[in-house]
Amino acid sequence: MRSTPKNQVFFFLSAGWGPVVRTLPIVSRLVDHGIASSVAIGGRIGPELRAAGFELIEISLPAFKVPADQASEWWSPYHFLAYHDLDIGSLLHHVDGYRKAILAGRPAVVVTDINPVAALAARSLQIPHITISQSIFLPGRTFDSSRWKIPSALPAINKVLAHYCVNPIESAEHLELGDITLVPSFPEFDPLHNAPPSLHYVGPILGNQLIPLHPSAARASTANGLPEIFFYPGRPHDGVGPSGQALMNVGLSALSGVDAAVTIATGGFDFDIPEYPPHHVEIVPWRVISAKYRPDLIIHHGGHGACLTALSAGIPGVVVPTHAEREYNASNLAALGCGEFVPIEQADVPRVRRAIESMLHNPSCASKCRQWSETIATRKYGGADLAARIILGI
Repeated sequence: MRSTPKNQVFFFLSAGWGPVVRTLPIVSRLVDHGIASSVAIGGRIGPELRAAGFELIEISLPAFKVPADQASEWWSPYHFLAYHDLDIGSLLHHVDGYRKAILAGRPAVVVTDINPVAALAARSLQIPHITISQSIFLPGRTFDSSRWKIPSALPAINKVLAHYCVNPIESAEHLELGDITLVPSFPEFDPLHNAPPSLHYVGPILGNQLIPLHPSAARASTANGLPEIFFYPGRPHDGVGPSGQALMNVGLSALSGVDAAVTIATGGFDFDIPEYPPHHVEIVPWRVISAKYRPDLIIHHGGHGACLTALSAGIPGVVVPTHAEREYNASNLAALGCGEFVPIEQADVPRVRRAIESMLHNPSCASKCRQWSETIATRKYGGADLAARIILGI
């Protein structure tokens, strides 16, 4: 039997700044209610959060051993689960690492953000469990392409659940359904058929101002009346390889031929910055989109948070999605009339430059973006406030 839980929430995140951007506002709202939270995330982001005063969960996990040639095509953590169907012992070691952290910390609630291994640990302990997810990972999603289908990880998932004497689930996507599921988005961007009553669209949660990277001050004014462009290529390297670095190379070359004031945010990561004309280009760790800095165009990698940042601010986008999940996001953004996406296999310099020029001179798209921004604001979803209230309720 588990000991009495503490009045605390554990957040187990997937990689990158995206989950952090939507988690930190919820953590802040919980603090307002007297509820402490701890966060687990790997890579170099964890130390940044600790330095900013956030409490981290220490987890001892063995390294996933996977063939590099196969992993280059893996765009979701479910690919790792599917691969380990034949090596269930390694997967159990990872689940056990999360179980030990949960048992040691005794949280009242576990929240997982597209972290299926942590979700398995929470299910195995039968602790109150809330998931934060996106439509591409959930049951009832709509597809136009088999490229966006997550792999068949169900056998591995159910083997783990059986090991802990927990009932099986009917699909890998059902692992993304907790006791309550929060979708930090809106239905037109993250469409689902027959969503369960336990799933809540809470609206975009954008805590970009909370990211501990000392964002640079915005330019006082647009340089010489030029349009402003914001470029965020994501991480230099992720699960599919040097995707962000490749986008940086193509994007910077494409922008060199565009008459605009360009701000490039590196996310605090170490990019290999190619040569570029210094005039009207600045490179910063982070930049917050706000009333003080509202560019005319955002170029990005198709991350869920990047798309919703643009939609919420009413800014058109040029998206070069660097893997399948981001392509799904980019496709939904384009379907709303709020941007153009360039498939990664077509993303050469002339093609990306044409997309940038097109979006800078597309009043119809700009108008559509403003309309969606106003629609999102008018619906008053609740965002982090609503998410915190739901967590308090459970």
